[in-house]
Amino acid sequence: MRIAFRRTLKKKCNDQGKSRGKLLYVFIRGIYPLALSTDYSTYQVEDFVADPFFIKWVKAPVGEHVDFWNAFLSKHPECRTRVDEARQIILQLDFKQDILPEGKFVELWDGISRGGASMDPFIPQKPGIPRLINRPLIYGMAASLLLVMLAGVGYFRYFYSITITTTYGESRSLFLPDSTKVTLNSNSELAYSPFDFTRNNRSVQLKGEGFFAVTHQPDESNFIVRTSELHVEVLGTKFNVNSRRGKTQVVLQEGKVRLEMNGAPMDMRPGELVESWGEQETAVKRTVESDNYSAWRNNHLVFSRTSLSEITQMLEDNYGYKVVLSDPELAERNFTGTCSSENLDELFEKLSIVFDLEITRSSSEIIMQYKKEKPKQPSRQ
Repeated sequence: MRIAFRRTLKKKCNDQGKSRGKLLYVFIRGIYPLALSTDYSTYQVEDFVADPFFIKWVKAPVGEHVDFWNAFLSKHPECRTRVDEARQIILQLDFKQDILPEGKFVELWDGISRGGASMDPFIPQKPGIPRLINRPLIYGMAASLLLVMLAGVGYFRYFYSITITTTYGESRSLFLPDSTKVTLNSNSELAYSPFDFTRNNRSVQLKGEGFFAVTHQPDESNFIVRTSELHVEVLGTKFNVNSRRGKTQVVLQEGKVRLEMNGAPMDMRPGELVESWGEQETAVKRTVESDNYSAWRNNHLVFSRTSLSEITQMLEDNYGYKVVLSDPELAERNFTGTCSSENLDELFEKLSIVFDLEITRSSSEIIMQYKKEKPKQPSRQ
């Protein structure tokens, strides 16, 4: 009977000049939609989320609605991912929807096609007050409300985001909706939208430094880290990203990633470091000890022939100090060693011994200078 009803319904819609892709709405105790001849195969996630007929099935999967959507998914298996993503969003947002009494579906349509006679019992009326039903007005109001719903969902989709930040000297670990673990270094920011984890690509925006342990998904969805200089695209891997001062540095620890820089792809393998600056079309790649670049996660600072210029930038970026080198030549000196990231006095003591420096520190400034006049280098003959 339901199959025959659907065929009759389609014929009636065609006879009345209704094209596919239209929605017909009946209003009962508010607004209750019936999708009579909609091409749902063209729907995106946002369209399903905004569709009242779909919402009703998600919130109350009974009767004709279950048959309809099961048949739809059987005919269009390519839509299952979008349907599942939309269901997840609706359940998370907890949409409220009036439920049509079971068995009234066919009865309502027959009433509408005869001019609305059988709709009357479902329209609340006050005793003794004449009913003045302006159906074009009601349909106009419905269309307006639908646009508001679509606009609201679109706004939520594109503007709602979660931002996690760390202050100077602070690191923080968190899990993303797909169970990917992120550890943020000091003075860093990670932003993402929950909607970005219900589509084919998982995506986050990073400012500062973070270490990512990305989970591999059964649907092979990519994970993308966006910085101002490049995009890092992965499936499941571990890597460190540092994006500061107009430069992004990526160090791959496990797996394989692909970088996108101005439309030019670059693949990385474990143990490789890539640096990119601003709008430059080329990047520098070299082999490094990858663990050194993520040792900060365990509260360690590891330096391997690291210039004092880089160390001063780290102190400014991660701890908020202004660092002054009294002699410009100091910036080119290289340091190798380790220390605790929670005890900078240990670092200053080692720098002082290695380079014979006097280091003074206030609440906001660090000054490094030689303790005595630097001995002159012998002249070359």
